[in-house]
Amino acid sequence: MKNSLLIAGSACVVLALSSCSKSSSNPDSEEGNWVKRGQFDGAARTAAVSFVINETAYVGTGYNVNAKDAAGLVEKGFMKDFWKFNIPTDGSGNYYWTQVATFPGVHRSDAVGFNIGNKGFVGTGVSSNKTTLLRDFWEFDGQTWTQRADYPNTARKNAVGFGLNGKGYITTGLDENGAYQKDLAMYDTTTKTWTNNLPTLGGDKRSGAIALVHGNKAYILGGSAGGSVSTDMFEFDGTKWTEKEKVYNAKDDSFDDDYGSAGSSTGIARTFGVGFVIGDYGYVTTGSVGAYNSQTWRYDFALDRWVIRTAYERTARSSGVGFAVKGRGFIGLGESGSSYLDNFDEFLPNETYSSTD
Repeated sequence: MKNSLLIAGSACVVLALSSCSKSSSNPDSEEGNWVKRGQFDGAARTAAVSFVINETAYVGTGYNVNAKDAAGLVEKGFMKDFWKFNIPTDGSGNYYWTQVATFPGVHRSDAVGFNIGNKGFVGTGVSSNKTTLLRDFWEFDGQTWTQRADYPNTARKNAVGFGLNGKGYITTGLDENGAYQKDLAMYDTTTKTWTNNLPTLGGDKRSGAIALVHGNKAYILGGSAGGSVSTDMFEFDGTKWTEKEKVYNAKDDSFDDDYGSAGSSTGIARTFGVGFVIGDYGYVTTGSVGAYNSQTWRYDFALDRWVIRTAYERTARSSGVGFAVKGRGFIGLGESGSSYLDNFDEFLPNETYSSTD
């Protein structure tokens, strides 16, 4: 049901760049538990990329104005180092990072990273002069980087990329003229070529969106075109886009009563948030709607419904990375005010919130 007033206590104000406290009005807001999984071994950073291949997560590139150069890995704060995350299989033991082959393209941030099968891909972004946007595209097999055909549409930053049904896709973003985009291009790993005469994303042009992939479908939500955060959500099956329910309290029905108003600091819609998929559910957390939004939400792909889950418990942030490995969801890095962050956490969806983890 669409309400004109917020229930007292159902939203929180972000103070001192800290995460929201738990809501006492909705028991679902304490479902799920965030557990510390140590620090990233590279420099703290924002706007990095991540992908998962062969059940291993890789993280690299990004920006930190204070980062010190080592062996040519940092240029004016922009980075090109890459790391893999070593995750113990039983949830105990040491979580640690190992540096892998350096990304051979130019230093960058705000790029896209995704996997197609057992290969990772990185492309687009902004270079170290802060004005030149990029179209180059690179493949990684866990050992070696190989340059592939450039992304065929306009150079851009803050796009989203995803692998689906053996193909790779890039959409949305912001180009060098400050124009927001929603065009779509597809990369074929067999022919190693791009196709760009594809149906465009519905709804708003945008940057800073979130992509989720489940089965043979991808989902895009959030982002903005410089003003209000986009509150629509679209599903892509490799052929066409289908609009899903709005991600705010838009209807005179009960299912979206808890979604909050458009632009709510605890709502679903956000820009520069992160997402990951565990089983049959997608999760989004962190990001910004003007104020930081640490609230976690779970999406049921089969029902097209969202439920609130435990808010991210560490420093509120945007422009982090999120990924799932072996059915486990992780987030980390990002920025909070003028601070660059290096911590990582795991979300345990079947546990109840604990303040001691």
